[in-house]
Amino acid sequence: MSGERVVTSQGAVPPSEVFVERDGAIACEGVSLETLADEVGSPTWVYSASRIDAAYGAIADAMRGATDRPVLVAYAIKANGNLAILRRLAALGCGADIVSGGELARALHAGIPAERIVFSGVGKRRDEIAYALREGIRAIHVESEAELHVVAEEAAKLGVKAPVALRVNPNVDAGTHPYIATGLHDTKFGLELDVARELLPRLVTSEHLALEGVACHVGSQLSSAEPMADATEILGAFAVECVKAGARLRSIDAGGGWPIRYGDEDLDYAPWDAFGAAIRQGLRASGADQLGLELIVEPGRALVGDAGGLLTRVVFVKEQHGKRFVVVDAAMTELIRPALYDAYHAVMPVLEAPPGETADLVGPVCETGDFFALDR
Repeated sequence: MSGERVVTSQGAVPPSEVFVERDGAIACEGVSLETLADEVGSPTWVYSASRIDAAYGAIADAMRGATDRPVLVAYAIKANGNLAILRRLAALGCGADIVSGGELARALHAGIPAERIVFSGVGKRRDEIAYALREGIRAIHVESEAELHVVAEEAAKLGVKAPVALRVNPNVDAGTHPYIATGLHDTKFGLELDVARELLPRLVTSEHLALEGVACHVGSQLSSAEPMADATEILGAFAVECVKAGARLRSIDAGGGWPIRYGDEDLDYAPWDAFGAAIRQGLRASGADQLGLELIVEPGRALVGDAGGLLTRVVFVKEQHGKRFVVVDAAMTELIRPALYDAYHAVMPVLEAPPGETADLVGPVCETGDFFALDR
């Protein structure tokens, strides 16, 4: 990499493989961020297509180690619904995990085939369910008995048989932030196993419902692969029950949640291969590996989270009561994680920064919680 070096920062900030120093400034794939800010304005998001390609390839390879059957990588669009990113992933053969009619429209517009799209979420509206059925998506992930009733009604109106997957709540602790833990009984997600079992007789005999698969998701930013193994074993055992009850399953969806590094971690996360091995372990322990089911996984941030960054310009530097504030033109409206989760994000100066100065990096929104970094 002639004339370039990987950017490193002091403290826990990890080296960036996306943003590198070139001729005294930061560049992404050879494009100067200073030039980019001048040409397109700021704030703006900058993403590396090659990094996304590499992440998709690594995850697909790891999941092929989880099963001998086909694998569908269904990108969780909630991570980033930018059409350029969706088109890139569509060209790679990626599917989509959606949670709204709007996300379905974006996925289809970007060229992701309907048969590679699964519809998750606890609050699907009737019109969204009908839209998904008209488009012929892969499966609707049903998360309540009331939702199943609505899906059946909308399918009857359209004269179709709705492909559904039962999303079960495995009651597995993901060991993550409470706001992004989705596999415990006190969360809003999925069906309790006893409720899901009670729905099986109706599903296998329904004129307008076809049980296509089973699904679960334990949470995001998993600190280890162990919860994935535990949840997949529970899900796999339920899949075996479904087949014994007469269901003709096609797939088992193990969800997503694989982590990326933000720079403040005091541990090394498990590699993608470890999550593939955990899924294989769960499938084997439950006997679901003998069912011949396609594996679906739903990575989000693992595909795009460390492939880009928010490019923002300093507007003012302000000193007040001995405290220094660096005010930028981006805000919590562009990146809410620090305000919402008190999340850490690495900060890199595009040009050389003054050494040894500590400040709060804040946005222009009229809330004290509008910040990106404190005392850095």
